[in-house]
Amino acid sequence: MLDVFYLYNVPPKKIATHLNLISNNLRSLTAPLNILDLFSGMGGLGYGFARAGFQLTGVDIDSRAGASYSLNRIGKFICADLTHFEPKGDFDIIMGGPPCQPWSNLNIRKRNALHPLHRCLWAFFKIARQNQPLFILLENVPGLGREPGFLRELKGLKAAGYSVHVKTVRYSDYGAATSRKRLFVLAVRKDLKTDAGQIFDSIRPRTPTKIKEIIWDLRNEKWDPSIDHVWTRAATVQRYQRYYETGKYGWYILDWEKPAPSFGNISKTYILHPDSFNGGITRPISVREALRIIGFPDSYRFPPRVPLTAKYQMVADAVSPVFSLKLARAIKCVLD
Repeated sequence: MLDVFYLYNVPPKKIATHLNLISNNLRSLTAPLNILDLFSGMGGLGYGFARAGFQLTGVDIDSRAGASYSLNRIGKFICADLTHFEPKGDFDIIMGGPPCQPWSNLNIRKRNALHPLHRCLWAFFKIARQNQPLFILLENVPGLGREPGFLRELKGLKAAGYSVHVKTVRYSDYGAATSRKRLFVLAVRKDLKTDAGQIFDSIRPRTPTKIKEIIWDLRNEKWDPSIDHVWTRAATVQRYQRYYETGKYGWYILDWEKPAPSFGNISKTYILHPDSFNGGITRPISVREALRIIGFPDSYRFPPRVPLTAKYQMVADAVSPVFSLKLARAIKCVLD
C-alpha cells in the first residue's frame, strides 16, 4: 500500500494521517451513539433505547428514580434540577419527558404557565437547541399540543433545519397492556435527510395486549416484596363499590379481556384487580402488576427501602418500554 502512495509522491506522514482518519471514522460508525435522557425518571423511555444498543446518560431531580435507573443498568445517572443545571457532553440524541402536570387533565388547579413545573419544558428545549443533536425526542401528555409556547418551539426547530413530527400514541396500539395516550415529538436534523414522520410510520401497530395475558399468573400469588408484588391496603375500598361499578372519579376495576385504562399513582387512584367484587380478592393492582401493564419486564427492580407510594408514582410517570424499544429500533434503522 505504501508503494502505491509513493508512485503518486505522497509523503509517508500524510499516509499515516489518512489512515488514522479512516480508522477514527470506522470507530464512530460502530460505537454506540450517546443519548442525553432528560427528566429520565425510572427509565421507561431510556430502557428501550438501552436495549437497542444506545449509550445513555440520564438526568433527573428524583434521586430514587435515579437509583432505579442505575440499578437496572439503563445508563449513567446525574441527580440534578434541570432548570438550574446544563449537562455537558457530545450527544447524538437528546430526549426526555418533562413533568406533565401543567397540561394534565388530572390537574384542575394551576395549569399551563401558572404551574411551577411549567419551566421544565423550556429547560428541555434550551438544552436541545444549544446542543443541536441529530435527533430530539420529547414525550408528554396530549394536552401539551395546545400550548402556544410549545408550538413556537416547534416552529423554531423547523427554522433551524429540523424535520419535525408530532404524534399522539396509544400504547395499546403497539403491544402494551394499557390504552394510555401520550404525545411524542420527533425532530430529525436536516443533514440526515430523513423525514421524522416516516420514522413513526415505520413502527407498525399491533393487536393490544389483554390484562389477562400479562398478570393472570399473579392472581393467586400472596403479598411478596421480593418481586414487588405488593399493594396499598386500601381498607376503605368496599365503601365505594358503586363508584367502581360505574367508573366514577376515574376509579376502575380492570377487565381481564381488555388493556388497562390510563392510570396515575395507584395508591391514590386505587385501580382495582380484575377479580375485585367478583368472587376473588378485592384489592388495588400490585406494583409488579403495574410494571407489567406499562411494559417493564420482571427483571426490573427497585432499590431497597423505596416506599410503596414512590414506586407507584414512578410507574405512573414512566414511558412504556414496549413503545420506546420500537421507536429506538426505528431510529437505529435510519442511522444504519
